[in-house]
Amino acid sequence: MSDDALTPMLPATVASAHLSTCAAELAGNAAAGPYVSDLADLTTVVEDLVAGQQQIGLALARLADHLTARGRMAQVHSPDLASLAEVLAAASIATGHAASALAESRPVLDIVKTSAGPDTQL
Repeated sequence: MSDDALTPMLPATVASAHLSTCAAELAGNAAAGPYVSDLADLTTVVEDLVAGQQQIGLALARLADHLTARGRMAQVHSPDLASLAEVLAAASIATGHAASALAESRPVLDIVKTSAGPDTQL
């Protein structure tokens, strides 16, 4: 595999800034949360949030692994770097649990969509 195949399309800082901006838009403002017009849109948003949470968990795990590998390659034992890697790994696990918990809402969304209809306005 070539190095080009391993090179990300965007720098991590660009992708994370975009993620932060999109998350802020989804959060809406204090007076009115995110705009979701009907149950079909709500289902799509929840599915996207689950997938996003799963990817964020993976990104955190990879960052933790990267820090751990860097510490080994440099043969420098930094307790601070090791602690940061542990925090990132723990955040990865917690984010995975959040994604799983959110995914548990899917059967309820399906029941509500079936009984009320996907075009039901919210």
